[in-house]
Amino acid sequence: MNKNKTILRKENTTRNYIESALMVALIAIGALISIPIGPVPITLQNFFIFMAALILKPKYATLSALVYALLGLLGLPIFAGFSGGPQSILSPAFGFIIGFIPIAYLISKSAQGQKNPWVLLLILILADILLYIIGLPYMYLIMNKVNGTAMTFKTCFELGMVPFIIPDLVKAALAAFIGPKILGALEKF
Repeated sequence: MNKNKTILRKENTTRNYIESALMVALIAIGALISIPIGPVPITLQNFFIFMAALILKPKYATLSALVYALLGLLGLPIFAGFSGGPQSILSPAFGFIIGFIPIAYLISKSAQGQKNPWVLLLILILADILLYIIGLPYMYLIMNKVNGTAMTFKTCFELGMVPFIIPDLVKAALAAFIGPKILGALEKF
């Protein structure tokens, strides 16, 4: 009996890594679906971060976000606009990529066992606020100190958050309602 439990655990670990790798690929695809509207484009990256966090356990959701960021930094063109490489650190949008890592963990940790889409939506909205808290100051710093663009924090807020509020709410709502259904289907296998 112990031998069967050990085999099952190894299969689940392998499955967790495979699911995590699939989420990395989906996050990358989400980045490539991009609408350039300013220093930070509208993408589906955060939708797939939400999905990874709702479907995977905290360790694997965090791993997905971390591997995505590292692969992009290593030069794979998986960031918005088919960009990648270490110079991406100097992009105004990179703070949001950094923010994906803690929000993936926090969403997954908070959402474990939660099936109510309204509660999940609240968790995702709070995570998105944290993403703005991380991404906007980074954007402000890069725009002012690296790009030499004189930008007030108000302008940064107007360019880096205001146009994203409605799309982010839609993505959060979709993830909150679809995530539990996908998780339920995956648990049957």
